Amino acid sequence: MTFLDQYADAIDVRKAKLRKRGFVLAAEATPPTGQAGRWYADAIQCVPRSGQAVARQVARLCGDDSEVTVPWRSLVDAVGVCDRAGNLRRYTERGVRTLVDAGWLEVETVGSKRGAKTTFRLLPGDRSAECLGWIDAEDWFTEAA
Repeated sequence: MTFLDQYADAIDVRKAKLRKRGFVLAAEATPPTGQAGRWYADAIQCVPRSGQAVARQVARLCGDDSEVTVPWRSLVDAVGVCDRAGNLRRYTERGVRTLVDAGWLEVETVGSKRGAKTTFRLLPGDRSAECLGWIDAEDWFTEAA
């Protein structure tokens, strides 16, 4: 029995899914683009890993805009990383809190429970030399000629 004979059914199923989706990678794996992509490039230098994972997905969801309204559950699914206890939502909430505390993100929730709408707004966060560490503050904060 050849490889093709053995796995023909599984290959056909994957081909059908690929035709249906139109792309191989999940959307969560694509990098952020546009204005939010530039925000992400700055934000990841100043926050820990949980904040970086959340920043990537919020920036990806924002695209060319500076805000996005999504349910917490969708953001948690997009981030897809759990903490040591296995909690996906707690890891995402910690990342959002980190971004908010650093001044990179603003969160506004309207409503409660299942009907809640949460808006995430990208903000220009703290770019101090202490935050960025390796960048010379004189080069960073002066305008180019």
